[in-house]
Amino acid sequence: MNDPSDRAVPRLQITGLRKHFAGVRALDGVDLSIAPGRVHALLGENGAGKSSLLKCLSGVYQPDGGGMRLDGADYSPRDPRAAEAAGLRFVHQELNLVPGFTAAENAFVGRRYPHRFGLIDRQAMQRRLAAVRDRLGITVPLDVPVRHLSVGQCQLVEILRALMDEARILVLDEPTASLSEAEAQVLRGVIVTLAKAGCAVIFVSHRMEEVFEMAQDYTVLRNGVTVGQGLIVETSPDAVVALMAGEAQQREYKALPARRVERLLELDGFKPSPRHGSMRLSAQGGEIIGLYGIVGSGRSSLLKAIWGAMPRAAGKLTLAGRPLPAAGITARIRAGMAFAPEDRRLGGLVINHSILDNAALPRLAEARAIPGLPLLSWPALRRNAGAMLERLGVRYGRLADRIATLSGGNQQKVLIGRWFRPGLRLFLLDEPTRGVDVRSKAEIHALCRSLAAEGTLILFATSDIEELFALAGRIVVMAGGAIALDAPAADLTRQQVLAATFRTTKPDRADNPRRTA
Repeated sequence: MNDPSDRAVPRLQITGLRKHFAGVRALDGVDLSIAPGRVHALLGENGAGKSSLLKCLSGVYQPDGGGMRLDGADYSPRDPRAAEAAGLRFVHQELNLVPGFTAAENAFVGRRYPHRFGLIDRQAMQRRLAAVRDRLGITVPLDVPVRHLSVGQCQLVEILRALMDEARILVLDEPTASLSEAEAQVLRGVIVTLAKAGCAVIFVSHRMEEVFEMAQDYTVLRNGVTVGQGLIVETSPDAVVALMAGEAQQREYKALPARRVERLLELDGFKPSPRHGSMRLSAQGGEIIGLYGIVGSGRSSLLKAIWGAMPRAAGKLTLAGRPLPAAGITARIRAGMAFAPEDRRLGGLVINHSILDNAALPRLAEARAIPGLPLLSWPALRRNAGAMLERLGVRYGRLADRIATLSGGNQQKVLIGRWFRPGLRLFLLDEPTRGVDVRSKAEIHALCRSLAAEGTLILFATSDIEELFALAGRIVVMAGGAIALDAPAADLTRQQVLAATFRTTKPDRADNPRRTA
């Protein structure tokens, strides 16, 4: 990396930045200094002000006070175009792609298209993006609509699009949240290369091990204020977490004695789609099973198929001894199943509706004014939603506010917490802590353990191997659309899991025995 003396000349200097919304202080005195050629970690809990700060940098918000300077000159972008013209590039936590466009077409949104004989030259578009892709060592198809790509692949498309032009400052907001370990390592190499070339990198991540591997400098925000900053080598993960949390105490969830139900979930000859291998899996109530695999391994497809959202799924699927059809979500909900998808904005939340609407969606029947009639009791809805939000520590203004006003981590808490109800038998979670801060991640893990203690089967997919070993009692590794490994977490090492992840041959039946414990 560059010499620390480079820090004497800031690429970006922010002093006393303030931004208020209807009396809510999103930013109330943020100070930040970022040097060229260095990776600067921007840290804080969900709701600490990180997203508001980035929106001020990108021109989406106009600050109410304070100042910003870019390479010594005043910087106050009036809109995102002005920020881009100044050399700032953003890769946001939430995907901003046109689903029907290919990666190449998405990369040229907002840019001048190459032309040939008066027509858009699509081959030239692909060549230009392919050159960036190959230079960075990223593998992702460029000629298929992004709606057919996984969330992790879409994240890579976002990164390619941001780096189509030279960047003075690259802002990465949770860039590895949906990437496999191998893909995340590629991205880390890209970041190192850019920093060596003089680019200043603002790196937002809740993964402490990643922060301490990648960054040289850090700034911690809490309640819209800078509460700590300095060199990474002069601090520790525990010290950073203490700055993020302040005096707030982590919520405690009482673990009840485990209550197991024999063979709560059973798959036999189950295929999420014709291109997937045939799977056998048996699980008990009270288990917490982690699905792991690289992007495209089939882990998300398996969760969606169990949920009934894969119309071409086939094979035997039973829940608590009751056969369920290959497709059909309504039957799953009635049977006591719940699902939190990987992409909360597109597949989980109604982003333009209120917090109350989103919190109440799965539980409307519990708030009927008259039993048996589709008439809702709004006081009951508000009471139920308020209790759920309080239990999960969600920070919000009013229940009538759009859920888009919440931070990503608080949106994730709503997505998960709204399903909690008596009789929940199976909870399917795809990337349950994506974009969630350290303390909220621990709370979500504690909630999962509490549900498991009550007899609920937790089946979750994650690209974070640290989370896999921290939460799962049993690990199922997927590769090539089939189950490559199924064993208790206590019997496995990280190396064994990664080795199974990259298996290219489908296992025979002996490799994937039916489990009942």
